[in-house]
Amino acid sequence: MDTKKAGETYLLEISSGFGPVYHSVKKGPPRDARTDEIPIIDVSGIFSQNLSQRQAVANQIYQAGTRMGFFYIINHGIPESITEAAAKSTLDFFHLPSEEKNKVHFSHEIEGYIGYNREQLNYTESVDLKERFRLPYRPSLDPMSTPSLIGSGYKEFPWEKIDQLPSFAGSISECFISRLQLARQLLRTIALALELPEDYFDLKVAQPMAALALNYFPPLPTETAKDNEKLERLGLGSHTDFGLITLLWQDDSGGLQILSPDGEWLKAKPIPGSLICNMGDFMSMITDGKFISDVHKVKNENSRERISIPFFMGYGAKEKIEIVESCRKNTKERDKFQGLLASDWIEQRMNGAKVRRVGEGEMPVSDKDNTLAEDS
Repeated sequence: MDTKKAGETYLLEISSGFGPVYHSVKKGPPRDARTDEIPIIDVSGIFSQNLSQRQAVANQIYQAGTRMGFFYIINHGIPESITEAAAKSTLDFFHLPSEEKNKVHFSHEIEGYIGYNREQLNYTESVDLKERFRLPYRPSLDPMSTPSLIGSGYKEFPWEKIDQLPSFAGSISECFISRLQLARQLLRTIALALELPEDYFDLKVAQPMAALALNYFPPLPTETAKDNEKLERLGLGSHTDFGLITLLWQDDSGGLQILSPDGEWLKAKPIPGSLICNMGDFMSMITDGKFISDVHKVKNENSRERISIPFFMGYGAKEKIEIVESCRKNTKERDKFQGLLASDWIEQRMNGAKVRRVGEGEMPVSDKDNTLAEDS
């Protein structure tokens, strides 16, 4: 066990693209996060024609991004009906018999279904207690895509195999599109926060490495004596996200925990109508550490099932990695990325992550041009 416990704290190992990173974590139960730690930001101003209103939101995101990198967003423009339909489809899918779910079994395109106890996001912790479905980006799910891209090098997802749920394809596709559009708008706001042209990220995310995930966490199992000898059972092990930003919807069960700068686990309780936005490793990298990609995990402590729907947003695969102009202060760090494409770094990050499909060796990293391999 690599957590190296000592005294009142222990060292938690987190994988990165540049080797392991260690965090000092206080022992003890998690506490509820305060609003000054994970703020609630009304982002309705990002849709305003008034620059000062967009800038006001950008300033709040800057403050949150440089403190812990996590914040709630409200008034984000996504109709509740879209999320409700996707949540219903998520439960309907995971309630299907195993043989039906396995018709879209996780493939080397890093999409589809993967079952219980088959992944271990942090190799120093327990096997992840969850099921998952992933839908990576493809131009047919992008209203901004040019017609010439649709069908060119992108396989369509085999929705027809989920024939017992006729509304599944529509509701999950609509959910993907709504998150993609919001993520692009938020990146324009983040550009303002970084004193960059508002359209700085537009072309870089024209064909993003992006993915929508559906996560299902069963009720916490009754512990046995044997269980007590093992590691804490987590729905999702401690990790940081790979990409630019993540947009997370979680149901009212709770379970998301975020590591504070002081080494405490904080509960990010669900807020109706909100999404949680967090900065990923790629965003931290291109801002030279100005924006924080914080460690988080999931533990379903309820006696009922939990679902979450995260959306991961990243650069296009062939985009060059450059530290943004307003954040350039460390020449050594800048030189480290010389000549690297976004897909190169994602592959490096995945190889360093030690994410395992239990019993099957390392996770596949093929088709890295289309997706981010991460969870939340």
